[in-house]
Amino acid sequence: MVTLSTLQYQVLGLANFWGRSATDIHDLLHDGKSQGLGDLRAVHLHIATGSNLGNRIEHLDRADRALASLGQVLRVSPTYQTAAVGMAPGTPDFLNRVVELNPDQRWLQAPSALMQALLDIEQDLGRQRRGDRVLSRPIDLDIVLWGDRCIALPNLIVPHPRMLSRRFVLQPLADLIPDQVVPGTGKTASALLRALPEDVPEIAPWPNPTASPTATS
Repeated sequence: MVTLSTLQYQVLGLANFWGRSATDIHDLLHDGKSQGLGDLRAVHLHIATGSNLGNRIEHLDRADRALASLGQVLRVSPTYQTAAVGMAPGTPDFLNRVVELNPDQRWLQAPSALMQALLDIEQDLGRQRRGDRVLSRPIDLDIVLWGDRCIALPNLIVPHPRMLSRRFVLQPLADLIPDQVVPGTGKTASALLRALPEDVPEIAPWPNPTASPTATS
């Protein structure tokens, strides 16, 4: 049995941790019940990408190419334009998409290292993090799904904790895997998209000749 003290991670299989508090997740990380490395084998990852600074589409395309260094990029969803909700008025809109990745073998037993590789790509593409502040950025990379697994790590929780309230994640995800069940929910990506509350902001396909974007490309 592989212990948490040895690898510092825990795979939760199909356990449901949606809506759990930070304390609950901390307990999961420290209860010593690892299910072992086999739970991470042979999966497709789905990575949400976003940009709202500079040449947004170029940043997304560069991120796609960088992700190809981590494995095989199988598919890329359509691109959507999304208002910068919760940010200052006049903040440039985001462009968002989802990338389906078949990761190299070196990552299958190292989800924390893969997350760090994504952070390194963000930095290489010009992102500067300043604590927990929500800022405009040239690129944002989030692992939203790791096959049918749930993972809880100090630097990574999968499925992504906020994806269920984000149309800009669920729509491109449903474009790629409409019938795949999102772990911990019992619902498919398309069903979760349909179930979004009406007050969740709409998104627009990009490019959209009828839109009035607030950022360049």
